[in-house]
Amino acid sequence: MKLCFVNPNSTVEMTERMVDQARGLAPRDFVVTGVTNTAGPASIQGQADGEAAEPGTLSLLAEGGFDLGVIGCFDDTGLPIARSRSRMPLVGLGEASFITAHDLAEPFIVLTTSQLSVPVLEANIASYNLQRHCLGVFASGVPVLDFEHDRANAKERLVAQARRRCAEHTQTRTLVLGCAGMGGLAADLSQALNLTVVDPIEAALSLARKQQQNASEISA
Repeated sequence: MKLCFVNPNSTVEMTERMVDQARGLAPRDFVVTGVTNTAGPASIQGQADGEAAEPGTLSLLAEGGFDLGVIGCFDDTGLPIARSRSRMPLVGLGEASFITAHDLAEPFIVLTTSQLSVPVLEANIASYNLQRHCLGVFASGVPVLDFEHDRANAKERLVAQARRRCAEHTQTRTLVLGCAGMGGLAADLSQALNLTVVDPIEAALSLARKQQQNASEISA
């Protein structure tokens, strides 16, 4: 089974890190690869960046060559259009994370990077009809690329912001990490905060596997 992470931004290091994490989690019969949208912005923070990244993302998805696709951006860049054009199972990081958190049936918050991303994610949650348990989407103020270039410092700042938001919303039982760059940090944040933490890479891999299994059952 060939699974491809399509990174809508042009930062190759992010693509490689997503792929490395997914390979460590995937079943043995999965071949996990990644492709990078070299025509996209270096990071996606808000609607304008998403619009700039969408054409290249859709072009990469149209090339095919794999059985399952993951759009490796928490904004789910181009997902509705790509899904309408594709016959293969296709998921987005944000979509998968929201479904995972919603299915826990516990109050959750989403912690993303920039304030510019907040309205995009709020609109996505509403469009997926997954807002039932969501207490809010909040910006951490940690830029996307800090998770690639100064990861240890970025994690410390993220933990501090997560503590602040959880203190403000004491009903919170689950934290959703709202950026591809935050992938791989869930265990550390869960330990620091004593909360369930949804990792976007892990959530996307899980949802992609479920969709593949459903597709196989339908075709059988």
